[in-house]
Amino acid sequence: MQNARTWSARCALGAIASALALVLVACKGEGGEPIDAVGLAQETPLPKRKGTVLVDGCAIDPFQDATLSAPGTRKIVDEVLLHCLVPRDNGALGPADSSARGALRRTIEELHLKGYKVSLGVAFTDETGARYDPSRTAQLVGEPTFRATFAESLVAVANTADAVDLDLLGVPQGSRVNVTALVREVSPKLRDAKKTLGIFIPPSVATPSDLPDGEAFDRASLAPLVDRFRVMTLDYSETPGPTTDPGWATDAVRLAQNAKRETYVSLPLYGVDFGPRGLRGVSVVEARGLAATYGATLSRGATGSQFFSYVALGEPHEVWFDDTASTAQALGAFATSLPRDVGVLYYGFGAEDPSLFSSIAERTE
Repeated sequence: MQNARTWSARCALGAIASALALVLVACKGEGGEPIDAVGLAQETPLPKRKGTVLVDGCAIDPFQDATLSAPGTRKIVDEVLLHCLVPRDNGALGPADSSARGALRRTIEELHLKGYKVSLGVAFTDETGARYDPSRTAQLVGEPTFRATFAESLVAVANTADAVDLDLLGVPQGSRVNVTALVREVSPKLRDAKKTLGIFIPPSVATPSDLPDGEAFDRASLAPLVDRFRVMTLDYSETPGPTTDPGWATDAVRLAQNAKRETYVSLPLYGVDFGPRGLRGVSVVEARGLAATYGATLSRGATGSQFFSYVALGEPHEVWFDDTASTAQALGAFATSLPRDVGVLYYGFGAEDPSLFSSIAERTE
């Protein structure tokens, strides 16, 4: 059984593949139902949905560029989220130097030329990608001068983007009023500039939230201030297990939809190596490489995620990761459990199974 009470501690775990930050946990087990019993049959047609890929950084690497240029990706994805803006203590947003700002503008222009919309994600992290201590984030969002400078700086840096997504995950529950105050400061300025505003929210499945500090996000108060909720249905397991679960994700999205805002379900494109020294994010290619190196046998769990065990330097490890088949199975479940207007946020773009988007495109109506 996974333990939702550790969620706030794990949300600062750090890198997934190439610094894919963010770990959330929910309280459910994988369960033992056969895949066909939960509507995941391979022949299930997939409805066309809005799709966003999250890039952990301000730049697109050659692999990501090639994937975005492929016809299959264009059919599934309409937006790229560059998760790369970070606030300074005074509220100003980095990257601050002119060369980095120029490179970011060029990346946005190139993505526009490919036909994609672009959102800029703002996370409370330092320059290494490590998430701020929750008490520091709480202090910052509690300062009116910080909130005002943050809003002004955000409008300036996002001037060529189409949207902004705020990532405040990990802020303590006592900051509930201040989280809303920050979004209230940002909202009119961005909307006057005709930008779409989104916010990452925890994958709560109950009210009050079943997650530690989940109540820091007042969905009813936030809904009028934003255009969309990104429900972070990621990293389902604290101990070895799947990275997501379609039933749990459906419950979290349905609860978020009560606020009557456009809603996105999140799907992980990576895996997790569970070892005695902690958790480490791995790409699908690395996971397969580890299995081959150590002669491990790949198996599938009830949700379709692949897993295997190996021993390195005398220490046991268990790796779980999502590939094309498991992601398609989750989308197949959503075909019957979630309406077509629910979008998909593919988290960790670049760490995915290379065949993912082309295969999903073949099954999409």
